Amino acid sequence: MTRRSLLEWLARAMGAACAAIVGVPTVRYLIDPLRRRPSEQRDFKRVTRLDGLSTNIPREFAVRDIRQDAWTLYPEETIGRVWVVRRSDGTIPPADAKVDVFATVCPHLGCAVQLDAAGKRFLCPCHKAGFRLSGERMNEKELGRKNPAPRDMDSLDCRIVQDDESQQWWVEVRFEKFKQGLTTKVVVT
Repeated sequence: MTRRSLLEWLARAMGAACAAIVGVPTVRYLIDPLRRRPSEQRDFKRVTRLDGLSTNIPREFAVRDIRQDAWTLYPEETIGRVWVVRRSDGTIPPADAKVDVFATVCPHLGCAVQLDAAGKRFLCPCHKAGFRLSGERMNEKELGRKNPAPRDMDSLDCRIVQDDESQQWWVEVRFEKFKQGLTTKVVVT
């Protein structure tokens, strides 16, 4: 092997190494959308203890979970907020308790739905949409004006579970986001 062929071979090896340093991440970046799995359905998340809820008095809670932004994971970040309303009183066993959970996002344009000052209904401050405490959309006669919300508040799946260690009863929610402006609930994927 001559000195010229050795230098030629080293130059090609260094060129290939540089191309690999730049090329491998580029290829991985380009094929990443093809490798991603569809998002699996969210798990139930604990929101509040059942004994902390009063009958027919809505309370707002944050739902916390791991959020992923591209390649970065954010543990225990607030992914949304919910209204929790206990329907059954304390005479019902906790395992049979009835609880309703609604997303705080208005189905009209996505503003945060709030409880009115009297605690008798939900109101959207942005465009004056109104909902009963059952989450149903109020009609024009009840509201005193046209209701811009196209559907009822978005209800969420919930369950009552007992903690194995503390033996306390908890309300767990499966949080999902829905598209706004539609007359039916469509989950945002």
